[in-house]
Amino acid sequence: MINQNKNCFQSLGTSAKGAFQVLSVGGVAFVQPTSSVLSGAQVSALNGAARLAGIGRRAVAEAIVAHVQRELGVSGEMHVAGVELAAAAVARAQREARRRQVGQVRRRVVQANRDVAAPEPSKEVRRAVAAVEEAAVSLRVARAHVQKLNAGIAQLRKQEEEIPAVMLADANRARTASWEALGLVRETSAVAARLRHEQLEATWSERATVETSARAEQRGEQLGKVSAADLEGRVSEEGVHKPVRISSRDGLATLFETGKLSNGQYGALRTYRIAFELASAGLRVANLNPSGVSASRQTAGLVARSASELQRAYVLARLRQIELAVAGKGERELRVLRAIAGEGRTIRSLGGSGNAREADTKALVRAAEAALDVLTKPVHAGLKKSATT
Repeated sequence: MINQNKNCFQSLGTSAKGAFQVLSVGGVAFVQPTSSVLSGAQVSALNGAARLAGIGRRAVAEAIVAHVQRELGVSGEMHVAGVELAAAAVARAQREARRRQVGQVRRRVVQANRDVAAPEPSKEVRRAVAAVEEAAVSLRVARAHVQKLNAGIAQLRKQEEEIPAVMLADANRARTASWEALGLVRETSAVAARLRHEQLEATWSERATVETSARAEQRGEQLGKVSAADLEGRVSEEGVHKPVRISSRDGLATLFETGKLSNGQYGALRTYRIAFELASAGLRVANLNPSGVSASRQTAGLVARSASELQRAYVLARLRQIELAVAGKGERELRVLRAIAGEGRTIRSLGGSGNAREADTKALVRAAEAALDVLTKPVHAGLKKSATT
């Protein structure tokens, strides 16, 4: 066995049959037969090998370890088996270290999320969570009942006795109840997750708005006032989304404030932006392509008769009319319209030299004139004209 004065070396494991054990001598695998006892000179030699390995002279350390192993009668096969055992132990230790590191990172992330001070669950979320807990209790009771009946049936089959029809019917009903309880758990869990997600989204959106405004003001950027036109068309089931317009980043607002756009042109392009954002919010509208009308959506549009759906249809019809009119002016006008008036980009972000930026500005003015001309006419006139093109 290992001498008592040699506890400074790390043990990497013992062979399956206990014939030898492997130690780490400064990172060098040392194989010692279980029945052997090291002398004082051998222990001193191994300590010297550990010190040499620690200062980078690994080859000398390996030679010393090999010499001690030969003195102990370690065969080549035993040495190979010991090295393999040591490699497996080192790999296992590395995996454990990585697992601990991942766990520490996860704990730090969880703590960071807690530091963000997530809001307490709302009343709706708490009620939904309570419903999930009740459904989970029902599921556990149903599964326990199923296991009890299945155990009774298995016992009767083992004893080769006849299984009563009532017991089989009870087992079938219990399994059905268990499936229903499982479905209820999944349904209530989805509802609770959706409500919590909506609550967090609203909270993070509010905090992001405040933080964005504060940072923009610190950088000296101009914050535009949010008008009623900004809020129009932004009402969802969760409430009104309150946008923050940084005018120094909004190409449309910048052009208006510098006098490149008139009041009428700016108002027409603002109307286009509302329609553009509504269409980009997840509504699947096939008529946004100026090349033509998709007849496959006409029947689906007649299904929605509510006031909100009719209002959306009106806004989207105006969007299509404006894009059709601007596309008639040219491809550049339509591209600049969508980038500046729709996406809120700046003229500079489109790239190009000073001449290109001036050309893009003039193209946007022509697009604004076309949009203003469309908006001064009834919506049905534009629809009749587009249907014939």
